[in-house]
Amino acid sequence: MCLFFICGFFQPERPELCLKKQNSTRNTATSQILDDDDASSPGGQQSSASFWNKTVQSLSERSLEVEELLEFFGRLGLRHDASAAEAVMPSYDPWRSTTNDVVRGAIIPLARAGNCGLAYADCLPGARASTSTTLPDCMVSHTWSALFLDLVAAVVADALELDEYGKVAQRLAEPGGAQKLLQEVRRKSCQRYWICAFCVNQHAGICNGFGSEPTPGSDQHSRWDAGRRDTVSGDLFKLCSCSEPKYFDGPLCEMNKFDGMMGLLQHRQPNLRHLVAVDRRFELFSRAWCVAELVQSYLSNLPQTVLLLSNRALDVQAEDLETYNCLATLTVLECKASREDDRLQILSRIPDVHEFDVQLQAVIFGSRGLLRNALAGFDRVDAAARAARRAASAAAASEGP
Repeated sequence: MCLFFICGFFQPERPELCLKKQNSTRNTATSQILDDDDASSPGGQQSSASFWNKTVQSLSERSLEVEELLEFFGRLGLRHDASAAEAVMPSYDPWRSTTNDVVRGAIIPLARAGNCGLAYADCLPGARASTSTTLPDCMVSHTWSALFLDLVAAVVADALELDEYGKVAQRLAEPGGAQKLLQEVRRKSCQRYWICAFCVNQHAGICNGFGSEPTPGSDQHSRWDAGRRDTVSGDLFKLCSCSEPKYFDGPLCEMNKFDGMMGLLQHRQPNLRHLVAVDRRFELFSRAWCVAELVQSYLSNLPQTVLLLSNRALDVQAEDLETYNCLATLTVLECKASREDDRLQILSRIPDVHEFDVQLQAVIFGSRGLLRNALAGFDRVDAAARAARRAASAAAASEGP
């Protein structure tokens, strides 16, 4: 009994961490976003809050159907379903090309509109339809460092109501696989998905650069250099020369408004869901933006669905528990972002890192956690003991030598 108390077995489930309060200057109430379209300052110019809200509203009205995602996938690489004339990104290899590769090599070029640029979702035939038909049913969290194949497979598996995506990925990688899956998806109810790679205007941010170069020889520099090269060919990506204005922060930036957009969509789409497409290396949990999205969604009580490559990925009988140990000791301080400024911005919005990490553990392992089913075979006392050791380590680290 004493051991149970020490381990926190009978303690409250988790502390509440209200991340929304950290964005109070930016994350305006949903009602204000809906009513503020014509807001302007006394001088006749639109206020910063109005621009912020308009950006949130614009983002929330973008989405794509699974059929459109599969049609895009079918055009990648010369060995896929498209003819040589229709194919894009000839270097695409389903087993090597990452989402970052596809964004740089296919999405950005295809979303170029003259001397300007759009979000890829705004280039689709149905993009000019009424707002009610383009609102997403599901928001997707994923990492750009993972295989693009796995992202598409996870979305397709979700649409087909499967509980893992490994077999779908195998089928997608086969010649003609996208077309065969397209027929199956069409027999299911229509679902629209919000995926940042397609729904954020990359021309308003990253299309013409790769961010500031980190210190040569550092781990950050290695990741930065890998992000500007095609994984398959090793060639540097061509930079876009469009004149679309770039925004990496502030009211017109499209990359920092997940929480505001989620709140607006929850108001407009009562059945909104959150799909967490976990890559085969579980790198999603080490990406700063993804971690912030997971915790915000969890605290907002948005229904979360997690899809793994295989539900045996965390088999309790496996001898190698490296993945579990990595997740169990995860801290937001060690999370990474493509731009160091983004990582620092996320950290600056967290008032108590230790409480955030505790919340993150609840998101992953808790009673409503993403991996609660995958870890059902672990002994609860052992899990509590591990949690107690993590808490003791965190306390020791905060006290210093």
